[in-house]
Order: sequence, then C-alpha cells, then structure tokens
Amino acid sequence: MRTHRVALLTGDGIGPVLAREADDLLALLGHRFGFCCETALLPFGREAFTAFGTPLPDETAKGIRSADAAFAAAVDAKGVTGSTPVGLLRKKLDLFADVRPIRARPGRWSLREDLDLVVIREITQGFLSDRNLHAGCGEWMSDADTAFSLRVITYGASRRIADHAFDYAEKNGRKKVTALHKSSIFKLTCGTFLRACRDAAAAHPAVAYEEEVVDNAANGLIAHPERYDVLLTTNLFGDILSDEAAALVSSLAPSVNQGPGARVYLPVTHSPSYEALKADAYDPIPALLCLHMLLSELGEPEAAAALDGALSRLLLHPGEHTAQQLSALRRALSGGEEEGH
Repeated sequence: MRTHRVALLTGDGIGPVLAREADDLLALLGHRFGFCCETALLPFGREAFTAFGTPLPDETAKGIRSADAAFAAAVDAKGVTGSTPVGLLRKKLDLFADVRPIRARPGRWSLREDLDLVVIREITQGFLSDRNLHAGCGEWMSDADTAFSLRVITYGASRRIADHAFDYAEKNGRKKVTALHKSSIFKLTCGTFLRACRDAAAAHPAVAYEEEVVDNAANGLIAHPERYDVLLTTNLFGDILSDEAAALVSSLAPSVNQGPGARVYLPVTHSPSYEALKADAYDPIPALLCLHMLLSELGEPEAAAALDGALSRLLLHPGEHTAQQLSALRRALSGGEEEGH
C-alpha cells in the first residue's frame, strides 16, 4: 500500500479543528483509494509560542522535514515576538517558493467564471525577508525620525524561483510565464531578477515568456485576467498581487510554501477565526482546498478528484453551520452520496 507521511500543524483558533478534520479525511480517502497517510499533529503558532517560547518548536520543524507534506489551516501571529510563525517557518526550513493557484468555482463570487491562473512568488529575499538584513530584520531606524528598509535580490535566488515557475508550468500544462517587475525604478534589483528570469526562459523554450511592469499587472488582473497564466515575481510584489488575485475568487485560494525537502500547505486566508469557531460558522473550504492540492502533489489524483468534487458540491449547497458542511462532505467522500449531485 502506498504510504505518505503528513504533518498536521495544529495552529490556532479553527486550526486544531481543521487539523483533526484533515486527519479524518485523509484516513477516509486512503481507505477508499488504497493508500495510507501516517499523520502527526504538531504544535505551531501562538499556542505553541505560549507553551514553548517559539511558534515553531524544534520537534515540529523536525516533523515537517521528515514528512512528505505538511498542512496548516490557521495561524495566529498576535502576541508572538520576533519572526511571525509563517516567517519563521520559511526561514528555518528554507521555503523559497509560495505557489498560489487562483481558480473560479461555481457557488462563490468570482470576477470571471473562467478565471484560472497561478501566482508564484520568491519568499526568501526582498523587502519582506528577515534573513539577510541589518540586525536580523528587514528594516531599522538610523535615528528617532528616520527609518530604512533594504531590498536584497540575488541572481541565485531569482534563478531558483524562475526555474521553479517554468518547471511548474511544464508539469501542469501551463503555457506562459509572466515575470512582474518595476525595473524602471529598481534598475539593479529588478534588473537582476529579470536577468535570471530570461536565463530560465531560455532553458525552458516550450513555455512562452513575457515581462510586465507590476503596476500594469495590478490593473490587468481586474481588467483582463484571461491574459495571465503563471505570474512570477519577487516577495513584496507577490505578497500584494497574490492577495489581489485571491480576492477575485472570493479568497478560495490554497497555497504551498516549499523548499528543498519540505512543503507546507496553507490557505491564503489563514486567520484563526476564534469568534467564528465559537459560533460554528467558519468557512472550512479554503483550508480543505489546500488538502486537495496536497493530495494532487502527493500523487493521489483519484483522491484529489473525489475531494474536489465533494467540495464543489458543498459550495453549491452550503450548510447553515460548519459541522453540517463537514458532515455532508464526509458522507459524500465515504460513498453515502454521489459527489456530482
């Protein structure tokens, strides 16, 4: 029997509930489609910080490294000193790529019914990184009235993310990669990024390549999103544009942060929702789309398709309470109801 090791990061708020739900769904799908997931619930986030003095305990980092994939539904950064939980995760595990598929789904508002693109963002450098700058952070004060930020872009990191974007396009039937930049202003840093992208494009001739100023792309995502396929960019630009893109599909967007030997799946909207948890009125779909993405990339296409079908049905016929929705999902996946009806 095929066996996969999956680390379930408990997180905060709705996180522990959805981690246990993911555990149950992986067991159900594994039984149905002939594979086994060896899972481990691991602390991560504000609760972990309170208990261990760090949002990412060593045992959790070790568990993620030894797993084939990790899942995190909701994380709270409030009250956590130092790096944010997700920032520390990226730094400690050398997660360099944030990949966010953006796809319209019936049952939720989207700007276009056929909207389907991917944003791939480099997450180790740029203005948002805390690993390569003065005093270990991305900005500092020279005096009481003057603050600085430093943007570091290297050819090596840019080439790594560009190759990743072209590899992703080739593996997933995508036709074009668009590199987003602002080289008229950031001539050296964006220039270095574009040089790496052009070299990667030359090494992947089967995928079309183009470049666009990031300001124009921010407009274009709303005016003509059908022009885009894979958007490739640097940390800060990607942070903003991927959130804009997610909003075009009601924030129903999964993502994976990945690097050598580690993959962590988390929804674009991964706030903990304590109040929604108490009211049993939180939206489980974004996190469960991450589970769909996880199964696809673990090489379980039948299980991924079954979960996708059940989630599509749930979007068309939502329950009044979250527990209702999750119960309906489990019934559909266990064969109690046909996913397509």
